[in-house]
Amino acid sequence: MFKRPKLSIGLDVGSSYIKTVKVEHNLHPLIRDFILLKISPQQDLSSILKEVLQKINIENFPLNISLSGQNVLCRYVEFPLMKGEEFKSALKFEIGKYIPFSLDQIHFDGTILKEDAKNNKMLVLLTSAKKEYISERLNLIYNLGYTVNLIDVDCLALANCFNFNIALENKSYAVLNIGASYSNLDILESGIPVLSRDIRIAGNEISQRIATDLNCDWENAEKIKILASHDESSFQKIKPSLESVLSLLAQEIRISFDYYESQSIFTVEKLYLCGGQTLLTNIAEILTHYLGVKAEIYNPLEGFEFSKDLDSQTLRQVALQFAVVMGLGLR
Repeated sequence: MFKRPKLSIGLDVGSSYIKTVKVEHNLHPLIRDFILLKISPQQDLSSILKEVLQKINIENFPLNISLSGQNVLCRYVEFPLMKGEEFKSALKFEIGKYIPFSLDQIHFDGTILKEDAKNNKMLVLLTSAKKEYISERLNLIYNLGYTVNLIDVDCLALANCFNFNIALENKSYAVLNIGASYSNLDILESGIPVLSRDIRIAGNEISQRIATDLNCDWENAEKIKILASHDESSFQKIKPSLESVLSLLAQEIRISFDYYESQSIFTVEKLYLCGGQTLLTNIAEILTHYLGVKAEIYNPLEGFEFSKDLDSQTLRQVALQFAVVMGLGLR
């Protein structure tokens, strides 16, 4: 009998783009299809999303989605060593100590990351999101006739993708996805995330600084920024603006590094970069200079296979924008 392929549909609805990917789960995950679509402020988001899902999800598979921003929190804390069921029971009593939201306003979950039997403790990841924010996203999808398989967090989907792309044992490293509204940061220790946060310094701040410094409107600033990714004279025009914003971003990253390193025997050895903004010239070099930690751009498509009829050339050109959605597609 014909066996239906095991497929996942990852959907990342950002502030500037909708990204979705269809992954077939074989020995090596196979990318069957993808869509990257710019969100125009003049267009209705529901209509755009309907168009995207009709193209990529004709089988009507449940969707893997993720959330980010100020309505979502991840906390890494130590609990006394306990079994899984006991942890789940304790979670609802302990969550209020670590999440600065009223419990009736949030949905929350937690998982045990690693156990330290010698010291009778374990590292736990706690996540929460505002109910209103979750309902808004779910209703957007349900009203289009689709269902949801799981809800993830952008930072964790990013870590999931990176761990698939690059396996680093006995090392600490960081991954930064620089998007339009937020930069998602993970610090991982031998593949286990130990710190995650969304930083509200990203592409929009770069565009705004360019608009201010060059005395132009937002749309022209965006055009100049895009042109600067492959035109040296345009890059030189925006270089002071770019460096100014990246210095602020580096300060936030350094705060996270220092916090982690104050509680660990390890130091962050390298920063891996992805996201649409990393197409800008010299961004890795500039962050390396400000942080004193080697930064390099990495490929979120590493390790994936491509369907024969896939436009793999176009996908490779936009690969840096696909880390979060590839992490969702792997689930």
